[in-house]
Amino acid sequence: MSSTDLSGGPTSHALYDVVRKRRATKRRTKKNENEISYLNITPMLDMMTIILVFLLKSFASSATNVNVANLVLPHSTTQLNVEEAIQLMITPEAVLVDQKVVTPLEGGVIPEAAVSDSYLVNDLYEVLSNEANKLKRIEEFGGAQFSGKIAVIADENTTYQTIFKILYTAGRAEFGLFKLFVQKPA
Repeated sequence: MSSTDLSGGPTSHALYDVVRKRRATKRRTKKNENEISYLNITPMLDMMTIILVFLLKSFASSATNVNVANLVLPHSTTQLNVEEAIQLMITPEAVLVDQKVVTPLEGGVIPEAAVSDSYLVNDLYEVLSNEANKLKRIEEFGGAQFSGKIAVIADENTTYQTIFKILYTAGRAEFGLFKLFVQKPA
């Protein structure tokens, strides 16, 4: 009998076993190539959570999002885009910086006790100066450049005297670039 005889000799059984094992191995490797045996999604979920928190935070502090009770903006037909800046709101009851009450108003007017130097609003000056110093420190560490921009969102019935005192105070606190918010007609 020769070594290539497939009639049932010991060599033919050994050759058959080798070919069968090789084919089985090929089938297993092809099967494993097409399916993922283990996928760890924990880091992906962590990343998605961080992105979600970042997006929620940035939406909440967006300059275009103005929601205050009893605040009616004047109307305009301007086509200018809104830029990010410190938000200063003047409602009929108070002056707010970044949604925090700084100075209460009496009948829409700044009380004389809150004003020094005939135009400087003391509490507002202190808050804006601290904000300017904070933004300058952020700039020193590679953050956004301090530009001194402030977005003034005032009720349409706010007196010119009140707006003048607030703009004067903001200018003294190094916020000299003003953007006055208005409402676009629908």
